Parts: sequence; C-alpha cells; structure tokens
Amino acid sequence: MIDKNDAPSFSEEEIAELTDLYEAILTMNTAEEMNKFFRDLCSVNELHSFLHRWQIVRRIEQNKSYEEIIKELSPKESEDVSSDADNSEENGKRRSGRTKGKSRASTKVSSTTISRVKNCYVNPDGGYRTALDRLKANEEKNKKNI
Repeated sequence: MIDKNDAPSFSEEEIAELTDLYEAILTMNTAEEMNKFFRDLCSVNELHSFLHRWQIVRRIEQNKSYEEIIKELSPKESEDVSSDADNSEENGKRRSGRTKGKSRASTKVSSTTISRVKNCYVNPDGGYRTALDRLKANEEKNKKNI
C-alpha cells in the first residue's frame, strides 16, 4: 500500500483505492493495453496533460531551456487539432463519455508546468527519475541482445 506520507491529500480509504488503481495499471503488459486502459480511465485533455509533462521531462533530460521547450511544445498556428472528443466510432466500437470542446493539444505549455516538472525531475528518488533510469536500462539491455 502507498505510504500516507506520499499521498497526504488522500484519506486512508482513497489510498487503498489508489493502490488498487496502481496495481491495475501494473497488470497492463503492452503500450497498446496501456493506451486502451488510459483512454477508458482519462479524458482526452487529461491524457494531453500527462503527455505534455512527459514531453517536458524528455526535453529537460536533453538540457533544453524553458524557452526551447515552450517553442517546441506549443501548437503551431496551422495545426488542425482533432481528438476523439466527438464520440466517433473506433474499431467498430462507439467511444462514449467524451465531451466536445477544445483539446489540450492546442494548449500552450506554461513555464509554471515546466518548473513543476523540473522540480520533480531533479528529485533522485522521484518517479520521473525511476522511469527514465529504467527506460535507459531497457535500451541498454536491448542493444546487448541485438
């Protein structure tokens, strides 16, 4: 179970349910399964928020400046952003529960978000560091297996 100190804004009952959610996520075996799970769990805007943060992490890892990150991740004026927010059918299955509206894909990344992500990124015991270290280890392991 998650330590109460790591989730201070959650009640004991919510911590137990959050732990259950994390255990459910850990049962996903592929990126495709994760995509299906998160598309059911989150709104399109929530997924865009997650993606923006991960894109920021990757760019901080490349030592890019705030200005470079904002420039790279801000929508281009000519982009036509579309999402599944219109309840379109996909693979013969109707996607429901989505609402029409502006997608976060068209939202500019803020310096506040970059700052928050960077503060988490520099924490050697944080989740970003754990994920990045494991991705790097997997890449190195895959190179050896080739």
